[in-house]
Amino acid sequence: MYTEGWWRLNQSELAMSYIGPKVRGFLATQIRCYATTQSATAASSTSSTTPQSISSTLILSRPPIITQDLTPFESQFYKYQSELWRRLMWTFPKWFYFKQGTMAELRYRQINKNPISYNPKMSYPRGKPDLKHLRDRRFRQYIRLPKTYREEDEIVEGQDQSEFKENEISRKIVPASRITEADKRNDVTSLERKLSRTLYLIIKETNGHNENWKLPNFKESGENLLPLHTLAEEGLYEIGGKRINYFNVSKVPCHHNQNKEYFIKSHILSGNFEPQSDSIQYQWTTKEELKDLLPKDYYSDISHLLSDV
Repeated sequence: MYTEGWWRLNQSELAMSYIGPKVRGFLATQIRCYATTQSATAASSTSSTTPQSISSTLILSRPPIITQDLTPFESQFYKYQSELWRRLMWTFPKWFYFKQGTMAELRYRQINKNPISYNPKMSYPRGKPDLKHLRDRRFRQYIRLPKTYREEDEIVEGQDQSEFKENEISRKIVPASRITEADKRNDVTSLERKLSRTLYLIIKETNGHNENWKLPNFKESGENLLPLHTLAEEGLYEIGGKRINYFNVSKVPCHHNQNKEYFIKSHILSGNFEPQSDSIQYQWTTKEELKDLLPKDYYSDISHLLSDV
């Protein structure tokens, strides 16, 4: 008996036997031309599309150093709470801090005048005084304390405090300004600017074809494959020197794009970025400044990775 496969093979040969030799030759020529065209197309597409190399991009940030600036609403709310707290607070116990009959009490009484007492023979347009421990309880109490430092030792704002003795306990403490010298000079390469904001490192190579600002990007060489976080670390030390101390938030990338570019988040702890080549420019910028410096498509792709603070 004949098998099913033998029957199909002979059936196809039988069908081809009814086709003339000219038709068979024409079909063979068409098949060869089609095969040649397809192979040439595949070869050209393979040669034109080169494989993209994997790269690691470092999102190096300096976290805020001081608290955020208060919004107008927060400032008004704080003022309201302060007024309310002072109005409801307990009367200042001067007898606890200034013993009666001492020079300290005398200086305290000289700078803190007693409120007007109630006199039945007088009229009070703002209401009758409500005195308790020499305080009018209708209003908040203002306390002025005697100075514990000499006038010549007083430090004015902006004066260098290193000129004064560090062990001088009685010196007046003046808080440092929120606006630094780097802010006044608009020094975008300093880490001392914008203390209340998060700063990000961007670089630009002036000797390359693409002179746009970008985040530090390091491509895989292909010879010795390295983990992405190690590739970013070695690349940063190569272009910015080793006098920078930072740590990676995670070894796992937080984002990637179609160009096989993987993003690693990092925070700088100490040190500074020092370019190892004169062709490298760098800036420490905020998120709003990055929007004006980076390409539009590039920024829109990574904007969700940046902090608004």
